[in-house]
Amino acid sequence: MQYRRSHRALAGGAALIVSASLVGFTSSAPPAPVRQIVFVSNRQGGYNEVYVMREDGKNVTRLTNTTGQEWEPEWSPDGTKIAFTSQRDGNYEIYVMNADGTGQTRLTSDPESDFQPSWSPDGSKIVFHSTRNSPGISDVWVMNADGSNLVNLTNSPEWSDYQATWSPDGNQIAFNSKRDGGENELYVMDADGNNPVRITFNTANDLMDDWSPDGTKLLFTSFRDGNSEIYVMNADGSGPQTRLTNNAATDAEANWSSDGTKIVFWSTRNGSQDVFTMNPNGSSVKRITTSGAIDCDPSWKP
Repeated sequence: MQYRRSHRALAGGAALIVSASLVGFTSSAPPAPVRQIVFVSNRQGGYNEVYVMREDGKNVTRLTNTTGQEWEPEWSPDGTKIAFTSQRDGNYEIYVMNADGTGQTRLTSDPESDFQPSWSPDGSKIVFHSTRNSPGISDVWVMNADGSNLVNLTNSPEWSDYQATWSPDGNQIAFNSKRDGGENELYVMDADGNNPVRITFNTANDLMDDWSPDGTKLLFTSFRDGNSEIYVMNADGSGPQTRLTNNAATDAEANWSSDGTKIVFWSTRNGSQDVFTMNPNGSSVKRITTSGAIDCDPSWKP
């Protein structure tokens, strides 16, 4: 290729333009930025804590250090904050912190349990599930990102609705429920809780994981083939539901990278609970943690 630069010099009040052409010079594109993954681990003994690492498993940094279990971290859409579930104050509540671990703040406060926060695409709200209305029965709730203005979206006194995740356009929320009897199935409802539609029909548990970045597909964990595996399907329930992992161990809790090119999940296929990545079609599975401890609940930084 040809590389050309122009230099402008002023001499004696006159403008002198000097052009230099370099023929045969090849310019390489800058390396792609290394993405981060937040996850949970008990690798330092004791309780599960929240960590971040590079997508290749390097530069592992611990963000929390408490005397209670930490679970289910998720990045805010702008990557500046992480919402997570913590037991540090005696029961499970929703917390938020800065991406570097500072400013850890409790958002919910109830004698019952609050779990699994998921940010709205604009970062203004957080959806989660809670047993605060009926012990042992979970509903899907939404609140402002500062913990104010809590609203029960499903209000189901007889069945549990949980693992709610916001669609990328903010118009829908996917979740799983036993509301039709039998095992957990996947449902999609409007963001205000109206118009729930069942999209899986199986005799085994289907558990919601994540939306694709373009909002057209859903990742979910299913036991339909005898053990816990990761599947993908169209978000409207149409078409085939495709199995992405296939082994005798447990594969679960899949999460898409923001550009849609990779999926992160955890698996026990190597004997311990580790974090893996794969392509969206299930190929090129790569183990990225090897601590021998529990490494789980991974989520890509936007």
